Amino acid sequence: MFEFASRPLRAPERTPAALDRLSRRARPYVTHEASLALLMLLVALAARAAQFGNPVLHVDDQFYLLVGERMLWGDAPYSDIWDRKPVGLFLIYAFARMMGGDGVIQYQLLATGFAAATAFVIARMSRPMAGAHGGAAAGVVYLLFLGIFGGEGGQSPVFYNLIVVLAAWIVMRIVVHPGFGWRGFATGLAATALAGLAIQIKYSVVFEGAFLGLALVWKAHREGVRLPLLAAMAGAWMAAGLAPTAAAWGWYAAQGQGETFVVANFLSILVRGHEAPWVLIKRVAGMAIFLAPLWLAAIAARRVPLRGIWDGERGARHFALLWAMAAIAGVLLFGSYFDHYALPLIAPLAVAAAPLFGHARAGISFTAPGTAWRIPVAIALMGYATISSITIINENRRTRGWGPQVTALAQVVKQRLGPGCLFVYDGDPALYRMTHSCLPTRLAFPGHLVHAREDGAVGIDTLAETQRIMAGRPRLVVSTLEPDHAVNPRTNAFMRSQLARAYRPAFTQRIGGRYFTVFERRDGV
Repeated sequence: MFEFASRPLRAPERTPAALDRLSRRARPYVTHEASLALLMLLVALAARAAQFGNPVLHVDDQFYLLVGERMLWGDAPYSDIWDRKPVGLFLIYAFARMMGGDGVIQYQLLATGFAAATAFVIARMSRPMAGAHGGAAAGVVYLLFLGIFGGEGGQSPVFYNLIVVLAAWIVMRIVVHPGFGWRGFATGLAATALAGLAIQIKYSVVFEGAFLGLALVWKAHREGVRLPLLAAMAGAWMAAGLAPTAAAWGWYAAQGQGETFVVANFLSILVRGHEAPWVLIKRVAGMAIFLAPLWLAAIAARRVPLRGIWDGERGARHFALLWAMAAIAGVLLFGSYFDHYALPLIAPLAVAAAPLFGHARAGISFTAPGTAWRIPVAIALMGYATISSITIINENRRTRGWGPQVTALAQVVKQRLGPGCLFVYDGDPALYRMTHSCLPTRLAFPGHLVHAREDGAVGIDTLAETQRIMAGRPRLVVSTLEPDHAVNPRTNAFMRSQLARAYRPAFTQRIGGRYFTVFERRDGV
């Protein structure tokens, strides 16, 4: 039978000898900073290596890399190539593109470095309330859980989680230590500025940023800061958090593109259509189920006795749980609930669960007459996350595709394209980059023209834009005839009629779970 063993069992209980030896041998590596950082890097590389070099790892990554490359050519996000993501995310991908090669393995290694650094900070943040082993386990658990929720590539939380965790660590130290002076104010200013940088990678960070700001206000008030000064401090912290976004907006306003920036970053999301309720319920349920072992561990950690060697331990535990709740609120209020929306939850939950990971008697027990075996909770979660992520990553490769598949399609396009632009109507945006094609539209992310919920939400009429593109008589169009989403009925009907009338299928290639066709324009049509 299985039993949670946070207290002794009646039967003699033993941890498997191999795990005891592993724990003893790991101690030197988890207590020294350099070896801890190396451990996190090695785990990150091992957990993510299966997708290294895959140019179609995720459609989002493909598009972010395309935008980053175009920025190096002088194009500006929103005005020249449209999306809703903050400009900071595209700057990260532009940096990855500057690292050489074709940018694919480069952005994936950069993301791996960010993930490893985040895990290291989680381990250090957790150590005072969980011990060296518990902190290191929290970092490893974070890395392994990323793959369950589409975080094996370059989704935005893989990058901004590092900044948020750093900001949270700073604020936690301010909150749990006694006193609050000008040093606390200045350190809080640094933390809110970090949160502001993270907001310019994805706007949903605003919820975690708000929590950190409120925690600082609460601490200052509790330490007796008078209301006028407290209001001034709060205003300064808020200004620091908003400064990166204000700077980006100001740059676009100076270029005469202020309205374009506002529509893309703030207004378009408000008019985007919604998924069917049953789709959202299914996504939220899947997210909650796969994350259940971690959030249950975070809840169970509240029952772990205090270690008694740090006065701020109780406050740090409360802070971690409240931080996790703020992150959950951000996910729930932002909607959509794709798998990668759970990625911001892993870090605070791992920190909150760390005391359980570091408790000597916390484990999953296998009992039988006369004996009992205990598997530490951290090891059990690592095993669960490893098996789950391997299964999900393999499924992602099967359904989304792999390098040789899309490379074969790109080669055909390059051979036939000639002058003019390729038009990827419903396909992989990586094809624009892989074929060195110009862009026929600033809506280069196919979903903006194809998906039903984007109709009327991208700043221009999607049918009119599709008609304009096809009026330019593109020689090649890439599309699938088996969409896996609710299509825009207006653009879909128009494109089907155009492809039937003026184009012929020239080549079909399977990429992942779908077939994509290169349509070539008929002569004289």
